[in-house]
Amino acid sequence: MNSPAPSTTISKPGALLVSGWDDEHVERYRALADELGAQGWACRLVDLPNDAWSAARRAAVTREDNLQDVLAAYDALAREPGVDPGAIGLVAISYGGYLAAFASARRPVRWLALRAPALYRDEGWSTPKEDLDKEDLAAYRLLRLGAADNRALAACAAFRGDVLLVGSGSDDTVPRPVIENYAAAFAQVKSLRLRMLEGADHALSHPEWQEAFHSCLIDWMKQRRAELVPAQVQVPLRKLRILVVEDDADMLAVTLELLNTLGHWATGVKSAEVAINRFLDGAFDVLMTDINLPALSGLDLAQKLQRQRFPVIFATGRAPPEELAPGTFWLQKPYTAAQLEDVLRLAAAFGARAGRER
Repeated sequence: MNSPAPSTTISKPGALLVSGWDDEHVERYRALADELGAQGWACRLVDLPNDAWSAARRAAVTREDNLQDVLAAYDALAREPGVDPGAIGLVAISYGGYLAAFASARRPVRWLALRAPALYRDEGWSTPKEDLDKEDLAAYRLLRLGAADNRALAACAAFRGDVLLVGSGSDDTVPRPVIENYAAAFAQVKSLRLRMLEGADHALSHPEWQEAFHSCLIDWMKQRRAELVPAQVQVPLRKLRILVVEDDADMLAVTLELLNTLGHWATGVKSAEVAINRFLDGAFDVLMTDINLPALSGLDLAQKLQRQRFPVIFATGRAPPEELAPGTFWLQKPYTAAQLEDVLRLAAAFGARAGRER
């Protein structure tokens, strides 16, 4: 009995965004998620408290409840099609940063980007958050604390990934000692970038403070993205014969040039109808097609070729579906040469298996 062929998309890193409690700037995080998504990240946002919560739930919710919300969102992100579960990090603000520290001890978090992460006493973990003594909390946040004094700091001391830690120099909610406590706890991490926004308040109420944080975060995340090596099975990639179906003449020319630069033999056509005749004569190893084509679409073309068990790569600006048919692969535009090479390896591996089984 033949084993089922894998359904695969290009792996993306994941970013889980966790807002602060009663954060009035959730729209900023939604815009950030959109920006990161355009750069190749898969993103989810955890909003605490959620607008859908009843007044009774808000009044009763505890830190443990909220931590479970964060973990559930992490798990959902890790299950998304195309997401690399080994390349997920958290971008977290204030109370969300505190919860992110705990999440890093319970899930394989690769990196942490924390702005003004809050700190709470270990005592009262099961007390509703709204019932915590705010005056006592303000005094607690002025103390010098270490991993032995606080479970969130202990989680940070055990973390070994990359960390971005950003504080505000004039923050009355999360004062400087809290940032210093976190920085000291991250002594054993792979890398730590510490940035203090001097003069800034907790909410980053001036546009220049918001821009300073945004630029710092985006630059740091670009570095994390560049460091990622696709965790995909590598097979020796022989020279492939590739038929490209693309009705945009400029895009077709660029794609053919890139494929030739990568060492493959490639030719192109502008319609699915022509591709069928060209492909079925056995001259090609892989079909690479856009979806939006005149007349017959790329999806229709793939269905007609599936009987032949040829690998098909969809190169499209569309987001990937939840499931792909065996032997079909997704390459979302715009893509890099490295991403193209990765999906070609997967397609070549499928083609080799299918050839043995035919």
